[in-house]
Parts: sequence; structure tokens; C-alpha cells
Amino acid sequence: MFAAMRWVLRATVGACAALVLVACSSDGGTAVTATTVVEWADYEPSLQATIDAMAVAQDCDGMQLKFNEIGGTNLAERNKFGHGNEAVLTYIDAKERAADCFPTAATTTTIAG
Repeated sequence: MFAAMRWVLRATVGACAALVLVACSSDGGTAVTATTVVEWADYEPSLQATIDAMAVAQDCDGMQLKFNEIGGTNLAERNKFGHGNEAVLTYIDAKERAADCFPTAATTTTIAG
């Protein structure tokens, strides 16, 4: 059940991030490329190392907590630095995927009988 709730939360955060990107885009909504650059200087000095260490350890719960924590400060980040947390959230998401934190959903087959 927790895994199902995690997907709902990720989908909601992802949709909000996509809406913010499109709404704030000056070019009418060009898609974000895979080369998103994180402004690490605008975050706590150890953030990248912490995320990387969690990814190496495959600490999926830790990365999810960090994702949720950072996702919750998007407006404050935007007001303080002029950008939201989309880039760092994308970075964490990529690390979670590389650590295989999101197993493929199993399909259920019903046998008529």
C-alpha cells in the first residue's frame, strides 16, 4: 500500500512541477531536456553528496523523504533564488530510478474457470 501511495504522491508532485515549468516558461512551454542543471550553490552544501550516498546505498526511503522534503519548499526556493526545485527533484528521481526504487508493477491474470 505504501508503494501505491508513493506513486500517487510522485504523480502529484510531478504534475505540479510540469505545470509550473509550462506556466513559467518564456517560450510557450518547450519540453525540459535531460540535461537539467541543478544550482547546487543554492542548497545546503552536503545535499548532492547526501543524495549520491543514498543512491549508492539504495536507500530508497531516504531518497523519497528527501524528495518530499525538497518538493515541499518549492515556493520558498522560487521566492529566495528565482527558481523552484524542479531540477533537484529531477536529479533525485533519476537517482531513485538508477537505484531501482520503483519496481515494475506486476500484472494479475484472472483465470476463468
